[in-house]
Amino acid sequence: MRKVLKWIGIVLGGLIGLIVVALVALIVYGAATYKPTLKDRPLAPITADTSPEGLARGEYLMQSVMGCTGACHSPEGQPLIGMSEPIDFGPIQGVFASPNITPDQETGIGSWTDAEIARAIREGVDEDGVSLIVMPSYNYHVLSDADVAAIVGYLRNLQPVSNEVPPLSVNAFGKAVVALRLFGPPSVGEPITTAQSSPAPGTTEYGGYLVSIGACRDCHQANLAGGPLPFAEEGTPIASNLTPAGELAGRSEADFMTAMRSGGTPSGRVLDPSMPWIEYGGMTGEDLSAIFMYLKSLAPAQPKD
Repeated sequence: MRKVLKWIGIVLGGLIGLIVVALVALIVYGAATYKPTLKDRPLAPITADTSPEGLARGEYLMQSVMGCTGACHSPEGQPLIGMSEPIDFGPIQGVFASPNITPDQETGIGSWTDAEIARAIREGVDEDGVSLIVMPSYNYHVLSDADVAAIVGYLRNLQPVSNEVPPLSVNAFGKAVVALRLFGPPSVGEPITTAQSSPAPGTTEYGGYLVSIGACRDCHQANLAGGPLPFAEEGTPIASNLTPAGELAGRSEADFMTAMRSGGTPSGRVLDPSMPWIEYGGMTGEDLSAIFMYLKSLAPAQPKD
C-alpha cells in the first residue's frame, strides 16, 4: 500500500510540476509577445479625404456603421477623447485604455500622418509600429482606401481636445491571456501594400463588407451563429444566431429594418441595449438591406460550444 501511495505521490508531483512549468512558460511567452514593435512596417499611401462628401462619409461610417463615436473611445457625452477603466477579472488585473483620437497635437493623433492613422485603423499598429493590442483592426482590415481616407478626414476635422489617457496595461496573467487570444483575434493584421476597394453598394457582398466593419462578429462569433459572450458580466444576454438557422429564418426584410430602427422584434422582444441597434439604426435603408441579404445568404450554423 505504501508503495502504491508513493507512486501516486510521484505522479501527482510530476503533474503539478508540469503545470507549473507550463504556466511559467506561458507567462514568459505572454510578456515576450506583449505589444511587439514591428520594425519597417510599410505605410499605404492614404491621404485624408476632407471634401464635404468625404467628411460626411467618414462621419456616417464612424457613427452608424463602426460605432466608434459611442463605443470604446468615448466617455459619456465626450466623443473620441479616449478613456480608461480598471480591469478586474480574478487574477487578471490592469487598466483598459482607449486613446484620444481627436487631432490634439500632444495627447491625441494630431501629430500622426494620414497614413499612420489609416494603418492604426486597418492594421492595429500605432505611429511607432507598436501593436495596439485590443484595437479591433481585424474587423477594419477590409476597409477600402476611399473609406479609410474618409474616416481619417473626419478625425482630422474634429475639434482637438486635450485629454491624456494612460496606456493599456495588464499584469502577467493578462499578458498570458492576450497571448492565448482569449480576448479575441489579434489586432495586428497583414501589411496592406496594394490598393483596396469595397464591393458595389446594395449587393450581398457589400452587406458582408458592412457586417465586417460593423464588428458584428465581435458578439455574434466568427460564424455569426451567436452564443455566450466571453468575459461577459452575469446577466448579459446571449448573442443571437444571425444565420438562417436562427431567428432571422422566419423574418422579412421589413422585420429586420424595424428591429434595427426601433429595437423591437415581431415576437414583442425588445433588443438589449448591449446590441447597439440605435447606432446601426442610423444606417441607410440600402445598407441595412444589403446586410439582410448577406445574412440570408449564409449557410445555417449553430453556436459553438
